[in-house]
Amino acid sequence: MSDLLPPNATAQERALSDSIERIGAVPAAVRDVWSPDACPASMLPWLAWAFSVDTWEQGWSQDQKRAVIKQSISVHRKKGTIGAVVEAINALGIGAQVIEWHKQIPAGDPYTFSLSLDAQQDPITLNHLIQLVDVVNSAKNLRSHLSTVRPGATSRTDVYTAIVAMVGSEITVKPASIPLAAEDDEVMLAEDGEELGTE
Repeated sequence: MSDLLPPNATAQERALSDSIERIGAVPAAVRDVWSPDACPASMLPWLAWAFSVDTWEQGWSQDQKRAVIKQSISVHRKKGTIGAVVEAINALGIGAQVIEWHKQIPAGDPYTFSLSLDAQQDPITLNHLIQLVDVVNSAKNLRSHLSTVRPGATSRTDVYTAIVAMVGSEITVKPASIPLAAEDDEVMLAEDGEELGTE
């Protein structure tokens, strides 16, 4: 880089200019730091702060942290709606269905809702439920209240089918004639191997 200091610059200004000139050689992956997928794991809390993530737990897995950061903008756009609550919960890797008070059978208390959770293979612990309530409270509207949480589990597997087909031939064995070495006569044998006679 060319020196832009005037000729009357002091030695201290020149030293400062030399040190700042080398800063361009330091690799800085700015795009990676702002990407939830490519951001280094140690920088994820700062990225979550920049994306205004409302609820953050250090105990979450890296996949959960990255998913929460990705969903943050979408949740903030819909904040105060049922859709925001569902997206915020799904970012944690827990399938949820929100049932509002007027859709419950029998109808629930006005302005309440319940959650029906579907943990597919992982168990839901008390700590998970506490974190889940924090996420729900940050995404829901202020007049609605969470009344019940119904955890459930689903175990899924692949179904395999097999078919066996066989093709064969039916062979019938009849009495055979065996030529004798000493004579040209043939001996007829019955099915059980007894000699029938000669020809």
